[in-house]
Amino acid sequence: MARWSIAKPFGATAAVPRLSPRRRRLATNATASAATSRGALRLPALRKPSKPPPPLLHPRPSLPVPTTSDDSPATDACTRDRDSGKKPATDWRASPCSSCAADVLRLLDALRLAPDEDVYVSLLRDCADAAEVASVHAHVADSFAVSGLPLPLANRLVLAYAACGDIRTARQVFDEMPFKNGITWGTMVSAYSDGCFHHDALHMFAQMCHQEGGLTGDHYTHAIVAVLRSCVRVNELRFGEQVHAFVVKKNGVCGDVGRSLLQLYCDSRQHSSARHVLEMMRCSSQEPVPEAAWTSLITACHHDGSLDDAIDIFREMASSGIIRSSFSLSSILAACAEAKNKGCYGQQVHADAIKRGLDMNQFVGSGLLHMYAKQGQLADAARAFEAIDGKPDAVCWNAMAMAYARSGMYREATRVVYRMKAAGMDPSELTMNEVKLACFR
Repeated sequence: MARWSIAKPFGATAAVPRLSPRRRRLATNATASAATSRGALRLPALRKPSKPPPPLLHPRPSLPVPTTSDDSPATDACTRDRDSGKKPATDWRASPCSSCAADVLRLLDALRLAPDEDVYVSLLRDCADAAEVASVHAHVADSFAVSGLPLPLANRLVLAYAACGDIRTARQVFDEMPFKNGITWGTMVSAYSDGCFHHDALHMFAQMCHQEGGLTGDHYTHAIVAVLRSCVRVNELRFGEQVHAFVVKKNGVCGDVGRSLLQLYCDSRQHSSARHVLEMMRCSSQEPVPEAAWTSLITACHHDGSLDDAIDIFREMASSGIIRSSFSLSSILAACAEAKNKGCYGQQVHADAIKRGLDMNQFVGSGLLHMYAKQGQLADAARAFEAIDGKPDAVCWNAMAMAYARSGMYREATRVVYRMKAAGMDPSELTMNEVKLACFR
């Protein structure tokens, strides 16, 4: 009979072997000791600190919105303006959101904070256009409706309107001011002159001289410079001479006032008066006469054909220790180019330019080229042309080509014309005619 066994079902566990009592007791003790050792090594769990409570958020202040109700702030402001008889230029509450000054004023009103004079001055200083100035002006008029505008704040309003180009409103604020000082008058005169209202600037300056006593401070200096500039624009030499006499009587001729007087006489071709002003500046001023004043007189003498006077003035300038720049050197070189038998002095100016490292300057090099070309010294003119630092301009090219053409050197003139075209510049019609005539000779 075959041997067979019953198969165990799937997943059935194997039979646990039976242990003797002694082995069962030893296994129980080993399990207990292992559990005890694991418990001794276990560390207590760390507790995470509790999160702090979130900070209390204050509610966002609601900005006032213009309404049409009778109890709205906008209506109250309009009522106060109508009762007081003064209507502000605009309402700051209805200003566009792009206006920074209007935003600041609305925020101050929402927080019930009354801005002081310094805050208004700071806002007016940062205004970019007349609309922002008008919004600040309306708020200022509402804040100082009882006590009136302080003088520094009113001066700042006039300056802000004038800086934005609103001369008419600046004049309205000026006329409404009960008290004015030198800053007020000087600001208004400068505003008229900068806005090309030159006759109004003259009338305002005359009124200032009648109502204000002293002539001191920077604001008076600005007013005098502005009115002299207006005299130049409208050719009011007689009024400028009266201003000159007024300045001599009060403070003397120096600084910006002296330069403005010198410019007035130079533009009016009064060279003797300009020389007199220059001498007064040299005598009365603690600092040397600036180079720009000397150069203005040199240029004026050159334009009027007084070339010897221009060279004499440059000599006085050099003897006074004034540092010459490319501006003054190019001016005197233009005069030396026109003067006859002054080539030796032009060479001295060239030596001075080399000493100061300005012979390669664009303007000085162009002046040297013209001077040597007019004097017929073509070799020196060519050296000056090649020494120009950078790219010579079309004036230098045309002058070099014409110098060769007028001297009969048509090959060199033609070569300069081709080089000029290769450099990307077209010769002038006069230059081409001179070169053609030189080729036909």
